[in-house]
Amino acid sequence: MKAFGIKYGKFFFFLLLLGVGSLLAVSHAQTKENSLQNAKVAATTGNQMVGKIEVNVSGKLALCSHAEKGHIILDVFGGTAPYTFRWNNNSTEQNRYNLFAGTYTVFITDAKGLQHTEQIVVQPPFPLIVDLVETKNASCGSSNNGSAKINVRVGRGEPYRVEWSHGLKDKMEATNLPAGDYTATVYDIFNCSTTVAFSIGSNGPAITVTENVQDVSCTDDQNGAISLQVSGGQAPFTYKWSNGKTTRDISGLSAGNYQVLIEDAAGCSLSKTFEIKAATAMEVEAVKITDITCAGVDNGAIELGITGGQAPFNYEWSNGAKTAKIANLKAGSYTVKVTDAAGCSVNGVFEVKAGEEAVGLKLVGVEQITCHGSEDGAIEVEIVGGIAPFTVLWSDGVKDSLKRTGLKAGAYTVKVSDAGGCNSEQVVNITAPQALTARLDNTLDVNCTTGEVIGVAWVNITGGQSPYTIKWSSGAENTREINFNSSTEISIEITDANGCTTSDKMRVSFPEVTGNARLDFEYRKLEITSEPEVFVNDPLQFESYIAPEYITWEWDFGDGRVCQDKDPVHTYRKAGEYEVKLTAYDIYGCSSVEINTVQVLANGEIVVMPNAFSPNGDGLNDTLKPVTKGLTAFQMDIFNHWGEHLYSENGLEVNGWDGTFKGRLLPPGNYVYKITYKTSDGQSINKTGGVTLIR
Repeated sequence: MKAFGIKYGKFFFFLLLLGVGSLLAVSHAQTKENSLQNAKVAATTGNQMVGKIEVNVSGKLALCSHAEKGHIILDVFGGTAPYTFRWNNNSTEQNRYNLFAGTYTVFITDAKGLQHTEQIVVQPPFPLIVDLVETKNASCGSSNNGSAKINVRVGRGEPYRVEWSHGLKDKMEATNLPAGDYTATVYDIFNCSTTVAFSIGSNGPAITVTENVQDVSCTDDQNGAISLQVSGGQAPFTYKWSNGKTTRDISGLSAGNYQVLIEDAAGCSLSKTFEIKAATAMEVEAVKITDITCAGVDNGAIELGITGGQAPFNYEWSNGAKTAKIANLKAGSYTVKVTDAAGCSVNGVFEVKAGEEAVGLKLVGVEQITCHGSEDGAIEVEIVGGIAPFTVLWSDGVKDSLKRTGLKAGAYTVKVSDAGGCNSEQVVNITAPQALTARLDNTLDVNCTTGEVIGVAWVNITGGQSPYTIKWSSGAENTREINFNSSTEISIEITDANGCTTSDKMRVSFPEVTGNARLDFEYRKLEITSEPEVFVNDPLQFESYIAPEYITWEWDFGDGRVCQDKDPVHTYRKAGEYEVKLTAYDIYGCSSVEINTVQVLANGEIVVMPNAFSPNGDGLNDTLKPVTKGLTAFQMDIFNHWGEHLYSENGLEVNGWDGTFKGRLLPPGNYVYKITYKTSDGQSINKTGGVTLIR
């Protein structure tokens, strides 16, 4: 009996299994279609056909929320390249982006006309609900024997990826936890996630420790030490250090980490790690090195800078000097040993080069390129120092010019040489802004309750120089988003702060959403009997009437079982009244519900043998299979009219006879069956009858 129908408004999640069921159905239909199409192409192309077209599908094929968009990536092989693509919205690109949940069909044609059809489902959002099953407090504030356990109540199914805030991964239970605040984040197979937060308390006071850490004085010394002051807990305390020591304080330590486990008389424990830091490495560097000029005089100089260590510092140079800065040097290498107040030392080697009278280049100005692809860059340099006359050479071959214009993007090296043979060069980069691009996109905002549809188009601008001037074909200006309410072509023109321009256009579709798509179903007993009532173990055929606007659906039979078939067969194992619900979803995420009630009665034994079957592979009546219930044993034997035994099977769940004998198909005609079964009260019954094999 039809009870009532329910229409939901915006539905913010889809069921994964629905998508899977749709995908399997689509794949089956698609395989049949591809086989027929490939057969047609083979007939026309003959030996020229290389092979069938095959497609690997990847991308983002499931959405975590309605704010997300999916995308489809196709990897095509087989057939003869190149390939052409036509999607069900007439777009011709190979891959699709910014997709809503739904089914997308692509028709692929190779260079020789071989065709292939692929249907891909972008799964809708699905709820991920995680429960905190239990928590256990730590025995005391400093112990780490707390625990927590989570469970996925609703989700897409295993496997799940789990990340706890304290570093544990892929476990539903965390142990050895100290008191504190934690989170656990669960990710499903499509990387959608949800987070559970909780706290671990303590059942007793904590052990507290105040430490005094003495770091090592020099990098390679072993004079570090750790001393502890322990409070809280219940004395006496025991100590176990990671280096094997069992005393409260330890010394003679090198740089590194040291862990101690402290336990009190009540069994409360505290684990803590301390770091002995190495002395800050003392480094010596040349703050300034003055090389010899072109004149050849001994006017080199070195000035040192020290980082790390403890002042004051002592200097010992290879030339006998004792200061941080030495001057009047000849060309050559100079070594120095620097010792700090703690006795730590470091060595350095520095070189004074034989130079020439300095000639240099000063960058006066650079003008970068205004628009991507233009050649309006400029460079101006000035010669400083040196002995005239000078020669100037640019890396692109231009000579004796200090000012360049009309330059394209790139690196330009300018070299100047003076009369004394001294040289100097400088590299100047001319850069172009990123290409100004505008990309239009659109979506539809659907109100499932009222059927109202609002089209939204927006532009993504990259490159160029902001601010941008925006002009839409609708007349709107300086806004990145507009609404539309009909199918039309939308275009846009962008001008950046430098006067560079770009444009884009797209065709938008505006569908009509009526909200009146038909959804209904009926049910009947699968076997034709004289009993109109539905009994326990009676297979029921559910027949749905689902409008094409719906892309996926789910049955809920009211006994805890669900199904995604369009016209499922279901059997109730217990008597009672069951509410059967069929829920369907359209491409916009809107849903409709149809509900009927099924009354199931208790009954006795039933044995029904078909009088004909047709093993032709169409999925209907392909085997001779009895319908039974309430039996404790069953056996079936098949004979031809000459008494030859063809088939035998026993058990409460039989596969049925497929019309073959020793692997050979038997001809159509009449055959004889013999069945033997026991009822629930132990009575044995034998029956024979005829059955017609139809091909």
